[in-house]
Amino acid sequence: MSNTFAFSNTATSDPLLFNGSSGDAIDTNNVTIVTMNNIDTSAGYFAGGYNGNDQNFIDKLLFSDESCTTLTATLSRSVGWQSACNSTLSGYFAGGSDAYHQSFIDKLLFSDESCTTLTATLSQVIHGQAACNSTLAGYFAGGNNGSSDQSFIDKLLFSDESLSTLTITLLQTIHGQSACNSTLAGYFAGGYNYNSYQSFIDKLLFNNETRSTLTAILSQTISEQSACNSSLVGYFAGGGNDIRYQSFIDKLLFNSETQSALTVTLSQSVNGQAACNSTLAGYFTGGYNGSSDQTFIDKLLFSDELRSTLTATLSRTIGLHSACQSGGIL
Repeated sequence: MSNTFAFSNTATSDPLLFNGSSGDAIDTNNVTIVTMNNIDTSAGYFAGGYNGNDQNFIDKLLFSDESCTTLTATLSRSVGWQSACNSTLSGYFAGGSDAYHQSFIDKLLFSDESCTTLTATLSQVIHGQAACNSTLAGYFAGGNNGSSDQSFIDKLLFSDESLSTLTITLLQTIHGQSACNSTLAGYFAGGYNYNSYQSFIDKLLFNNETRSTLTAILSQTISEQSACNSSLVGYFAGGGNDIRYQSFIDKLLFNSETQSALTVTLSQSVNGQAACNSTLAGYFTGGYNGSSDQTFIDKLLFSDELRSTLTATLSRTIGLHSACQSGGIL
């Protein structure tokens, strides 16, 4: 989309130019036509994480040119293993841990990229949650509170930024899940509990906030994956399990809720990545590969499900960070 404006190159006595009713006539042979294209500011935001120390920086991946910069704004605390979701106007980063488990919710306003802390908090101090969102609310599920794994689901209503806890819970107490969403439902997959990795996929139906467990499961039991979605498909990538670090990408087709594994994989075997998506592609960033934290950004193009690695990288090596996006598919 674009806006086109006409400017006279000759002097006139009437500032209300080109209104067709008043003022001096414009010399149509002496007019400059200026077309101003609407600038696409859609972006992914990657925040916090751990790389030997907890972090509070926020990196921005501009989808239009796939460049990565670091915001002036930071999270209110340096934390790792937060969860994140977004409305059309703001991103929300919740919980996590530093020396202690946390319950605060930071808000990143997309319009000016300022970061503030909500009055509302999660219902428990928690890390290792998974989060997704509908157009109306964000949902933060599971995690570990320092004593035990949890199954509760907190709801953040975007309209007034109030928090409530749903009556329903996840199938199991669990931490280290990943989550994505269609327009109708959120999907929470994998994770770790009771000394074992999991492969189940819980579905949260947004319209009545009921939870069910799919027949489909992930292709491996796994924890600390990252997830994103197109309008048709959810993608769960990487993670860790008893076989160590993984690079596979599972695909959940929303209309049939069937699962398959893609032929393509991530460029490295990593856990603790963070992922977001534009309308055209998913982006999987950072993570730990068994030797060191990483900065790479893998791109999964939705149209052909091919994976490439961007030239741009995160501003520092990082894992256990969180991600949300503006302008992408909710």
